[in-house]
Amino acid sequence: MSTTPRDPHHPVAHLRPPRNWINDPNGLVFHDGHYHVFYQYNPHGATHANMHWGHFRSPDLLSWEPLPIALSPTPGGLDSDGCFSGNAVSDGDRLVAFYSAHREDRSPQHQPVTCAVSRDDGRTFRPRGELLIPELPEGCTMYRDPYVWQDGDGWRMLVGAALAEGRAAALLYESPDLENWNYRGPFATRHPEPIGGTEELTGEGWECPQYLPAAGGLGALIFSTWTEPTGPMRVAALIGEEHDGQFKGGSPVWVDHGPTATHRL
Repeated sequence: MSTTPRDPHHPVAHLRPPRNWINDPNGLVFHDGHYHVFYQYNPHGATHANMHWGHFRSPDLLSWEPLPIALSPTPGGLDSDGCFSGNAVSDGDRLVAFYSAHREDRSPQHQPVTCAVSRDDGRTFRPRGELLIPELPEGCTMYRDPYVWQDGDGWRMLVGAALAEGRAAALLYESPDLENWNYRGPFATRHPEPIGGTEELTGEGWECPQYLPAAGGLGALIFSTWTEPTGPMRVAALIGEEHDGQFKGGSPVWVDHGPTATHRL
């Protein structure tokens, strides 16, 4: 027998921690018989601060088990002010989480990439302890949010960026082993332009880029639009094709009804 939920705005199937701040979902991955969902989480209060990665897993996408916090800032370390957004991949017996290392003494728009590895099905993670990509490409005024995926026998990574000449960008890296990464250059760039017949623009920078290749050569580059002084706004996409490490997309389209919002519980 169905019953009316106590909170009519709360979906029946919905993941959330028992309290405090939650925002970006991170690291949606299938590994060793379980689906894993990580998310930006402040275990200490209902404000956007002290960013950790919370963690759930499920065998069937219906019943969810909360696991211990996966990533925590290291006092005095390269991520001392927050483990910001990224994603995770399954590599043999390893679950590898890639994320943006945040420190207040850096520019707030420069969050270089690091990672942490789990060998016990996501119950515990060991931080790398150093930056995976220590040198940012020249001319980046914003750099954050790695997205890693397997491509044949190798791996690829996109990082969201803004370039000094005014273009938003998704930057492309490639690796044979998830350890050594080579910069290929901008995967896609755009000067700000209107989206879907609205006055809203593709943005001065792109957060959380993701690439979805499809059969027949087409693919979708998905990103969160970012503009000063508002920051992130909505999620948009470019549909097109990749040629030799560069993505050529058509007119931008909206993916959601935005604006982008974070949530407090």
